[in-house]
Amino acid sequence: MRVRGRARRDPPAVPAFTLIELLVVIAIIAVLASLLLPGLGRVKSLAHEKSCASNLRQVNLTLLMYADDSADCYPLEWTEHNPHPELVARLEAYQPGLVTSLYCPQARFGERYAQDPAYTPKGGIDSVIDTPTNRAAGNISYVYWSFRTNKYCPESGGYWRETANFVPRQLKTSGVVWLDPDKPQPEAGPAERWVMCDFFRQGAPFPHGRSHARGLNVVYLDGHVALMQNRPRTSYR
Repeated sequence: MRVRGRARRDPPAVPAFTLIELLVVIAIIAVLASLLLPGLGRVKSLAHEKSCASNLRQVNLTLLMYADDSADCYPLEWTEHNPHPELVARLEAYQPGLVTSLYCPQARFGERYAQDPAYTPKGGIDSVIDTPTNRAAGNISYVYWSFRTNKYCPESGGYWRETANFVPRQLKTSGVVWLDPDKPQPEAGPAERWVMCDFFRQGAPFPHGRSHARGLNVVYLDGHVALMQNRPRTSYR
C-alpha cells in the first residue's frame, strides 16, 4: 500500500531592510550615542574627582599621625611645589604604600600642562604622574602648603606661586606658624586652612574637567575635602 507524502512548504520569506531603513537606524543610533557619551564622560570624571578627594583625605590622616609625634606640627617642606622626597619618605614611614595616594587619578590630564613651559612660570616644567622616576624624586600630583619658601623658576626669574598670596608657613594641627613675618595672612580656623590641593598652573585648565580657575580639590586642616571653585589666590588660607 502506497502512502502519499505531504507537500513540502517553504517557510515564509522574511522581509529585508531597505537601504533607507538601514541608514535611518544607523542615524538614530549615532544620535543616541552622541547624547549618552558626554554624560558617561562626565560620570567618569566625577568618579576620578571623588577618588582624588579620597586620596587627599587619606594623606591628611597620615600627616596627623606624623603631627601627633611632632609637637602637633605638620612636616615642613622646603617649597610648596615638587619635588617632595622628604615628605614622601616621612609619609611612607607611617603608612607603607601611601605613595599611591599621592597621585591624582587624572594626573595624565595635568601632566600635559605641567610639561608645557608656556604657562606661568614661563619656561618651568614639572611631572606629576605616577612613575618609578617620579616616586624616587618625590614628584607628586599635589601641592603641599606647609613650606619654607616659594619655589623659584630660574628659567623665568619668577616663582611658581604668587609670593604675596601664597605665604610660607608651617601648619600645626590647630593653626599655623608664619615664616615670613612681613606677609602674614589673616587668621583662619582649621576648616579654612589649606593642607594640600590638586596641582595647578596659572593660565592652564584645572584637573577633573574644570576650566581655568575653577575646580581644585583641597584638603583642609580639619580633615575635610572640598572642591574649591574660585581662584586659588583668593581662596587660599
